[in-house]
Amino acid sequence: MTDPFAFLDLSLPMAQRVAALDWAATPLGAIEDWPPALKVSVAMTLNSGFAQCLCWGPDHIAIYNDAFVPILGNKGDCLGLPFSVIWHEAWPSIGPIAAKAMAGESTFIRDFPLSVLRDDRGMEKAFFTFSYSPVADEAGVIRGFIDTVVETTDRVRFERRAAISNRELVHRMKNSYALVSAVVRQSARRAATVEDLTEKLLHRLEDMGQAQNILSLRGSSRATVTEVLAHVHRRLDDKGCRFLASGPEVSLTDKQTFALTLAMFELATNAVKYGALSTNEGRVVVDWSDQRDAGTRRLRLSWTERGGPPVAPPSHHGFGSLLVKQVLAAEFDGTVEVSYEPAGLHFELIAPLNGA
Repeated sequence: MTDPFAFLDLSLPMAQRVAALDWAATPLGAIEDWPPALKVSVAMTLNSGFAQCLCWGPDHIAIYNDAFVPILGNKGDCLGLPFSVIWHEAWPSIGPIAAKAMAGESTFIRDFPLSVLRDDRGMEKAFFTFSYSPVADEAGVIRGFIDTVVETTDRVRFERRAAISNRELVHRMKNSYALVSAVVRQSARRAATVEDLTEKLLHRLEDMGQAQNILSLRGSSRATVTEVLAHVHRRLDDKGCRFLASGPEVSLTDKQTFALTLAMFELATNAVKYGALSTNEGRVVVDWSDQRDAGTRRLRLSWTERGGPPVAPPSHHGFGSLLVKQVLAAEFDGTVEVSYEPAGLHFELIAPLNGA
């Protein structure tokens, strides 16, 4: 008696499952009655190194190889089920492609988006590169098609994230260029000598580099006010013991992080040169709060200097003033107030946090 499983390589797990299934209970009928074209197609599918699923007959009964199993996710044992049942959630999209294959037309599609149901988390958007290739019998009649597929979800998502990151990087570079141009213009206006101009430029360019470091080394997808002030504290070295900063965790956008870092560095530099930290008794207190009222959130951040020399409003406003007042307010879409009280400089930022 002829062995009905002779066409199967039973060393393959999926071939063993094909041999064990009661095919008589499916539209394909008993395995010993399968036509030669079906047996050859099954053998080719099971032995392929690519993820493949053979769909046979008008019901597209599925026979797939081991490499195809991960594509199914947690759909369970789908062997012998109609392809339209296995992928019922995606059938409106892939059904017409299957119909073309059954009509003798091959299809190759790269990174095709599909909403699929493969686990308990519900529908997910996935991407596949696949081909549907018609399969004919001995008489040349199309009896089914082979789906050869590679899931490309991870690569597509990575490339899309990379594209977004690149656009953000280009935008940030343009903003940085505009800021550097403003630094050069403002510093050149007030510099008395070339040495003075060089020192100011190097100092502010270093600040910008530190701000970029915070963005690149942040602990999560967004930096926080705490991280920004921690960098300011480290920058002050031995004067850091007189720099007190406290407040809740408040996340910032990249633009807000960059602007706040530069503004805090500017205030810290002025405090060391002319303000509270220029004396042994002075101190700086920075505190902030995340205020919530009627569904809205606001950041209120203040910088207060005490114990330094008497303070008077500056005779002119340079780049530091522009940075602290205008740039910071614009990036936070908020208001900035700087008051030169005799007891010490006081700075306050109030801004919405709904988008942060």
